[in-house]
Amino acid sequence: MKVIIIGAGLAGLTYGALAAQDGHEVVIYEKNSVPGGVVALCEHNGYKFEQGPLLIGDMLEGEPVYELLKSLDISLPTIRADRDISFPDFKLIRPEKYQGPYWRKDYLASIFPEEKEGLDKYYKFYDDVMHIRYLSTLPSNLINKLRLAFNFLKIKKYSKMNADELTKHFFKSEKIRLVYTGILADFCADPAEVIGLSTVFTNFETAFDERIPLNKNNKKYYPGFCYIEGGVQKMPEALADYITSHNGKIKYNTIVDKVLIENQKVKGVRLNDSTKVYGDIVIGCGSAKDFFKNQVGHENLNEEYIKVLNEYKNMEGVFMLHLGVDMDPMQYLRSSLIYCYGMYDLHEATMKLRSGIYHEGDDGFLIFVPSNHAKDFAPAGHHCITLYTVAPDTLKDSSWEEKKEEYAAKLIKLAEAHIPELSKHIKEMKIMTPVEYRHLTHMSKSSFGGNIPIWNQKTPTHFTPVENLLFLGQQSENGGGMGAVILGAKDAYTKTKLK
Repeated sequence: MKVIIIGAGLAGLTYGALAAQDGHEVVIYEKNSVPGGVVALCEHNGYKFEQGPLLIGDMLEGEPVYELLKSLDISLPTIRADRDISFPDFKLIRPEKYQGPYWRKDYLASIFPEEKEGLDKYYKFYDDVMHIRYLSTLPSNLINKLRLAFNFLKIKKYSKMNADELTKHFFKSEKIRLVYTGILADFCADPAEVIGLSTVFTNFETAFDERIPLNKNNKKYYPGFCYIEGGVQKMPEALADYITSHNGKIKYNTIVDKVLIENQKVKGVRLNDSTKVYGDIVIGCGSAKDFFKNQVGHENLNEEYIKVLNEYKNMEGVFMLHLGVDMDPMQYLRSSLIYCYGMYDLHEATMKLRSGIYHEGDDGFLIFVPSNHAKDFAPAGHHCITLYTVAPDTLKDSSWEEKKEEYAAKLIKLAEAHIPELSKHIKEMKIMTPVEYRHLTHMSKSSFGGNIPIWNQKTPTHFTPVENLLFLGQQSENGGGMGAVILGAKDAYTKTKLK
């Protein structure tokens, strides 16, 4: 069968690689000149910068993305890693000497002694959820299903709580609550919108100390986090090479203008030079609202699918400041990645963001040093630093072009609390606003991480009302994140049942 894929991001490349592996004819049309989408490198005057997804899950040996790549004979060396967090009144920096898997719990209890009982209860809940997660990875037989059901009873009373309710159940202080909900700022999500169990799945303790053993009783128990040695762009490059080595084609700098549909069945695509290309399966990726409005047409969808497209909510954009510097920032940082929060009220921060009000870094930002795991990203003796904030796609009272220089200068000043005299060492600077990311991702509204993970929100499904037309990627039913996008594409391919 002939498979036509629109977009060479991770979703399209994964689906294409699996189809090529099975001997299907694969052709991918990509608007940009390189594969990867937001995972592609930003190159600027001798420096290279990663734009996402920073610290990676599901990629270590025995984990699902690793196993998928292994099935394609793709091997990408990884470096296990972790991250630090800074708050206005305290920091959670990994101790130099290993203090066990619950050092964060012990440290928080020392500075918030009134929260010790709540911390004990939370980590009992954490352990119960982690055990259920482990059981879910075992073969699906009767015994394991019964074990899952029995262990779920331990957390059932928490399962209907949202993240705001759950953290208030355990903790009195908004400061300690932000420790476990702060990462939701990355998703532009209000804790009251998100399922409470997310507090565990966004706060695996292994993300904060790479020394925590991942095995328990000689079996893989905990998830780990890593960087890809040489940069995350190695992933789309490897998938693209696999496709072309298995007789697939990737046509760069090519725009698909329309999906061809007859009698509610896909027939192929029309390129912007009017060329028509026919195929058996068409895969769309990227912005759901744009794809179904412009390339598919709502007249080919049913009311239910249109309702989902109109109502689901995307994340906002990002403001990234890529810096080439003539010093080693790691003399001041413990980790290549540190989240720096400047507030404790995540609800207020989220509402401002959605209203088009940019916090200018005051609510928080992160510092990322990709050249620490990709040595060729910077010239000898130099490093790359990315300062990164979530930001409104469109500013309420101004424009990104008018304000970007001012915002960049302020972000550098804020970062100097962690990297002293940073401004004196900057040799190159590349400012990336949500406007630039609209162009990179070909979206009318930038949405850097996909869908907001709102509890029970319906999102565009992989299988559409048009026969043999699929929609994949971070704005589809699997949501955002590298692992979710790749494994979602795998699941969709498995269910497609190509002949």
